[in-house]
Amino acid sequence: MSKAKREKKALFKRLVDEGYTVLVPDMCPIQFHLISRVAALDGLKFVVISPTDQKAKDDGLSVIHNDACYPVVIVAGAFMNALRSGKYDVNKTAVLITQTGGGCRASNYLSLFKKAFAKEFPKVPVLSLNFSGLSEEYSLPLSLPRLIQLFYGILYGDMLMNLYLQARPYYPEDVVEKALNDTLAKLDAQIGTRRFLQKKKNYGLILHHFKNLQPPAKRKPLVGIVGEIYVKYSPFANNHLSDFLHKEGCEVVYPSLMEFLQYFVYNCINDHDLYKMNRRTYLLWKIAYRYSLRICKEAAKALEGTSFRPFEDFQALVKAGQKVISTGVKMGEGWLIPAEMVEYTSGAVKNIVVVQPFGCLPNHIVGKGMIRPVKQLNPDANIVAIDFDASSTSVNQENRLKLMLANLN
Repeated sequence: MSKAKREKKALFKRLVDEGYTVLVPDMCPIQFHLISRVAALDGLKFVVISPTDQKAKDDGLSVIHNDACYPVVIVAGAFMNALRSGKYDVNKTAVLITQTGGGCRASNYLSLFKKAFAKEFPKVPVLSLNFSGLSEEYSLPLSLPRLIQLFYGILYGDMLMNLYLQARPYYPEDVVEKALNDTLAKLDAQIGTRRFLQKKKNYGLILHHFKNLQPPAKRKPLVGIVGEIYVKYSPFANNHLSDFLHKEGCEVVYPSLMEFLQYFVYNCINDHDLYKMNRRTYLLWKIAYRYSLRICKEAAKALEGTSFRPFEDFQALVKAGQKVISTGVKMGEGWLIPAEMVEYTSGAVKNIVVVQPFGCLPNHIVGKGMIRPVKQLNPDANIVAIDFDASSTSVNQENRLKLMLANLN
């Protein structure tokens, strides 16, 4: 066993033995609800934190330079805000960040988070969730059975998010929220048991709670949200963009979180095909990719006979992206953002918001920079790029959104 692995084993044993709470940022509220409960099976308590005001962003700016990318500033702010609140024993609290391991500055921010906490909260461990071998001594240990359960948590969370967003514009808010919460409670009770891995039954369980909340044939204007993964999903990061569009009379369309994982796996295969990388793991990535395609098709099939739309097929996304960009472009969200824009605007989702975090050059290139070729391919596309910054208010963002809403398709 390497020194890093021994240190990791000792660290996590101490955290479990001492009853630590681990704070997790609210990237995908529904998916992370299930993921955090699956991860808690290993003995740690995970809490998804959801700040609601500018104070948390200001807390981020107090410890992270504003030249850093926006997601890092606000995640640090969310953590600092929670630690300063007095709700948690700082002697028994850790924080967890994600690292992609790709060409993203966030891949190197573990040390920056540690530096940010060093003065005020020196005893708070900073942990990492990654699949790239980064920060090995601080990375969250996950066994194969636990990884499989996390995978299923994402599947169920994606379907729940999809049905919730499609039901929300057409039914009373309290009724839709009840269906969501009742379903989550049922799934929570299964975590750690074999029932949690019974996909077809659990797809049926989810549909059972939403069977009377199917959207009508005549839909409200559809608005897709694409862009950098954290800002795209996190209500805190995007100033509750989904809520704003909902109040403006739109039906919000999100890509699945599973789609991003498929993008990661596809890129690992592509690295071998284009650059002769990943020779030892190539076959494993191909098996994982084929499996992901199969289970996503199962999820789509479960919605047959209903008026709920399934997520976009990933193979169709690959082909859509190749119309405007090479799949070798993988910095940030790479080719995935233009692929989503092409696939959406080629179908029913003609209106798109591209969310761009301040300080993220790769996502400005593949997001805002790809709007023109997407519009050349689909002239009726109505696309707006919105920048998000920790020190800016939502007023300018909402004004730009209203310009897009004035031309809804």
